[in-house]
Amino acid sequence: DAVGVAAQSANSYAPAQRLDFGTTYYWRVDEVNAPPSSTIFKGDVWSFTAEPFGYPIDGNNITATASSSGRDQGPENTVNGSGLDVNDLDLHSTELTDMWISNIAGPQPTWIQYEFDKVCKLHQMWVWNHNTLNEPAIGFGVKEATIEYSADGANWTTLGTTHEFARAPGAAGYAYNTTVDFGGVAVKYVRLTISSNWGGLLPQYGLSEVRFLYIPVWAREPSPDSEATDVDVDVTLGFRAGREAVTHDVYLSSDEQAVIDGNAPVTPVTETSFGPLSLDLGTTYYWKVNEVNEAETPTTLEGNIWNFTTQEYLVVDGFESYNDLNPDDPDSNRIFYTWIDGYDNPAINGSVVGYAEAPFTEQSIVYDGKQSMPFNYDNSTAGYSEATANVANLQVGQNWTKHGIKALTLRFFGDPTNAAQQMYVKLNGSKVTYDGDAENIRRTAWQMWYIDLASLGVSNVTELSIGFERIGAVGGQGVVYFDGIRLYSHDRQFITPVEPSTAGLVGHYQFDGNAADSSGNNNHGDLEADTTSIPGKYGNALDFDGTDDSVDCG
Repeated sequence: DAVGVAAQSANSYAPAQRLDFGTTYYWRVDEVNAPPSSTIFKGDVWSFTAEPFGYPIDGNNITATASSSGRDQGPENTVNGSGLDVNDLDLHSTELTDMWISNIAGPQPTWIQYEFDKVCKLHQMWVWNHNTLNEPAIGFGVKEATIEYSADGANWTTLGTTHEFARAPGAAGYAYNTTVDFGGVAVKYVRLTISSNWGGLLPQYGLSEVRFLYIPVWAREPSPDSEATDVDVDVTLGFRAGREAVTHDVYLSSDEQAVIDGNAPVTPVTETSFGPLSLDLGTTYYWKVNEVNEAETPTTLEGNIWNFTTQEYLVVDGFESYNDLNPDDPDSNRIFYTWIDGYDNPAINGSVVGYAEAPFTEQSIVYDGKQSMPFNYDNSTAGYSEATANVANLQVGQNWTKHGIKALTLRFFGDPTNAAQQMYVKLNGSKVTYDGDAENIRRTAWQMWYIDLASLGVSNVTELSIGFERIGAVGGQGVVYFDGIRLYSHDRQFITPVEPSTAGLVGHYQFDGNAADSSGNNNHGDLEADTTSIPGKYGNALDFDGTDDSVDCG
């Protein structure tokens, strides 16, 4: 009927006053044409339900104890959900072992106590009384009880006077029928001391289920989720505020204990976000949000500890964004328009990036993703082959001193017909030569080149070049594939080979002309088909044709 209509031009709407908790609201948006027609197009009716005033405390975060218990009928049954209908968690069964009952010979008075994992502002307690089939006749269900609560387990306060719990029907599908209001008091312990049951026949007392509802005054729902990985180093942290908070103290550190103890750097904020930040790569961070309201008691509520781990590296160029679109297409991004080569001046610069025909990138020999950069070099005439990219056109920023960056790495893949030439990289024109064997560009395997940036001025990197310099008077030519150019915060890792242990050794095959086992276990192999011995990296090796050659070890 369009009651409460509000005309507006924005595509969002903030109600004039706070909505009621747990209430379902209905709304629609009518679209209106501009004058002079001002035609109204009636929208669909949508609905949503506002959050409840109180939220249930997870039974896994409650420890239940009692003065005594019957066999298989411990106090934990009152908080572990046993007996609740899986299709309707508000309905309880009549199964005896889904409930708690005290021992008839146990000490008196009978009590049952609940301890939460932290202090909560308690809203209500819902009670399902003892509900076996013979409950109407025997009446083990609690009738009268004194309720006490405590924030520290030492100082206790009685809640009102004696409370009477409604009797259970002794039938399946039993919904809670007692609600105890706690009024938002700060509680970690609740104790029920029982003075009577509904039958009045035996000094034995029981409950089916107890559910505690708390007021969400703590910060919750962290963004990113706790234990998230590969989080952006420029992340903005977010959270849902506690209901009574005025300000939020955000603690953040890579030292978990410092966050726990409150010794980590703290930043007060009034919004439910913190950032954008500038964090280190490959680092696990811990954080919490303490909610503050000087008008409440306590004034500060300690938040949970959350954590996340930042991305391991920054991508300088992964070569995934390049395409084969025509230059007149606004989305065209051909690889040789970013990596400027020597195509127009081969006598000086012998490099050619990409292929002459589409696809211009390499799409079979890749380190990761779907594309790599083919780099053809020819130093037989030119003295060098080099391709240069404007860093502003790449995926990374120009300040390479941030985020704990220590190294530039690139992956390269060679070809056995390549002429060995001196590979190098330039940053803003400053050359860094490859510190490995020049012959490595002949290897048909992905290799990583780690370039330490400590001695280089990388606070404003504008140009990145990759090249090959002539070795000897003749030079040479070839093709090398590049992929995964990245920035890392890791130091270079040197691995010292260690002779493996002989414990549990079954066979040791050196392939020096045969498949003999040199372990002493005589598990010798036989060369099958045309398997032959050839010179290897160390001694001899076996050559397999990829069809039917093999070693039969029995």
